[in-house]
Amino acid sequence: MAGSEARETVTIGVATPARMTVHYAYLTPATALGYDWDEGLDLRIFHGGEPGATAQAIAAGKCDIASLNTIVGFVGRFEEGIPMLAVGSAARRSHRYFAVLEDSPIRDLADLAGKRIACDFPHLQVLAHAALAEVGVPPESFEWVGWHGSDMDCAGMTEPLRRGEADAMFVMDWILPDARNRGLALRTLRSALFERISASSCYWTTDAIFAARRDALGRALRAIAKSVAFSFANPEAAVRAMWEVYPDTKPVSGDPEAVLRAETEVLKTCLARMRIGETDPDPRWCAISDDAMRTWQETLTRTGTIRAGADHRLLYTTELVDGINDFDAEAVRAAAREHRMA
Repeated sequence: MAGSEARETVTIGVATPARMTVHYAYLTPATALGYDWDEGLDLRIFHGGEPGATAQAIAAGKCDIASLNTIVGFVGRFEEGIPMLAVGSAARRSHRYFAVLEDSPIRDLADLAGKRIACDFPHLQVLAHAALAEVGVPPESFEWVGWHGSDMDCAGMTEPLRRGEADAMFVMDWILPDARNRGLALRTLRSALFERISASSCYWTTDAIFAARRDALGRALRAIAKSVAFSFANPEAAVRAMWEVYPDTKPVSGDPEAVLRAETEVLKTCLARMRIGETDPDPRWCAISDDAMRTWQETLTRTGTIRAGADHRLLYTTELVDGINDFDAEAVRAAAREHRMA
């Protein structure tokens, strides 16, 4: 660790309410195990609320970097005037889905015409519009209905779905294991757009922050990459670390072991989108390909989500990727497998 040396603060934005949740528990080993101190850093978390507000928070200087859906960066830069810049990929495949009850008569996206859809994060409805437009379902042909309860789980949506107040949900991947834990059987609908997406979320900053703090950002992302590698190898330990670092996340009722099992399943779902597959063209942590970003630009331009003529090359840099990967990932995984929380 950096010991008594002065450490530089880097603040990571997450699109959650004002507390840590298991959905981002993969960040906790970075501080619990001192990966940030090893980089001469003090990593802190800023809770930005919904994705659009978190993007605005980067521009306002409330955080230095944030993990956000890639569409938030495109819309932010080309439609909202926020100088968003992706400095690394966070997720390598789509992590949002249209979901319906298992016994629903809805079989594919085209069946959503004339239906009512609930969305956990309204700022991301534009991504749903893009996917539905590809199958001939324009925004005026269906109705958005309000999300009930917390946008971090489906507890409030269980009864509205069963009562038919909503026909489908457009949700984060973590909603699916949460639904299973609550006895709600869901089925996802195939989307050709989502299957084409490879960089579905990125670590975003702004042009100005990158120019001023690129070295610190690279070290922060290396600490996060170590933290993610640890979490893959021992997700249960990552959840326990979250409970220790953020005591308000520790269960106060019920069977702690049952809560641990449920939260570990949610975390594993969140990690699945980040997994480096054997067929991935670039196996480096945080890799961003020009093809992936061009696919986003072409899709969002075609569906009218962003203006024509937007240049995806302004939106990302790969300058930090080699440095982010300058660590022994297998050593981190081996340590994780042997790790036991005190």
